[in-house]
Amino acid sequence: MANWNTRLRWIHLIFGMMISVYFARITFSGDINAWDEQPWVTMAMGNAVMAIVFWSGIIKWQLPRIKKWNRSRKKAAASNA
Repeated sequence: MANWNTRLRWIHLIFGMMISVYFARITFSGDINAWDEQPWVTMAMGNAVMAIVFWSGIIKWQLPRIKKWNRSRKKAAASNA
């Protein structure tokens, strides 16, 4: 069984690919209203998928960087004191 880090990476990548396919369809069709027949697709992309990609990206890649930065900053402040 994969750990949470691997699962989060796959969730982020799969939902990110969904957004890519969505925008590729609009780009290659040349029609900005390419999904007018199915407005639920646009709503799903705008609400659920974008939120999942945004938050999984923050959790996966940014929080560890912020924690590492805070640790090094505190360590530097402690060594200077």
